[in-house]
Amino acid sequence: MSPTAAWVLVGLFAVLVAVTVPVLLQLRKTLQAAEKTVESTGQRLDAALNELTVTLTKVNRAAEELERGTQRIAPLFDAVHGLADGFSKVRASLTAVAAVGASIGPMMVAGIRGLFAKDDDKKELAEEHKP
Repeated sequence: MSPTAAWVLVGLFAVLVAVTVPVLLQLRKTLQAAEKTVESTGQRLDAALNELTVTLTKVNRAAEELERGTQRIAPLFDAVHGLADGFSKVRASLTAVAAVGASIGPMMVAGIRGLFAKDDDKKELAEEHKP
């Protein structure tokens, strides 16, 4: 290798180093900034996850209390349902009694009226109902 070629290689190597050094320095700064960002994000993420854990614990506790309350109230709703069934049966019975009373009532009134009516009134009633 001739001395000129050696100097050309040394010059090219110097240019390569001159170009590479600033790039490597900027890469180092970028990586340091990324490291700081990851650290601060990690700390905030840890804090957020801790708060989320506390919140979810409270929600779970509230859900368990709600479930226990629901289990305690369930017999009350069953009893109210039973009362409603009983009331509907009483209503149906009263409707039947009212229907019977409506059909028998006029007959009883006529019978009582006939029982207490005077003899003259009985004759008039009998004449009114003759065919």
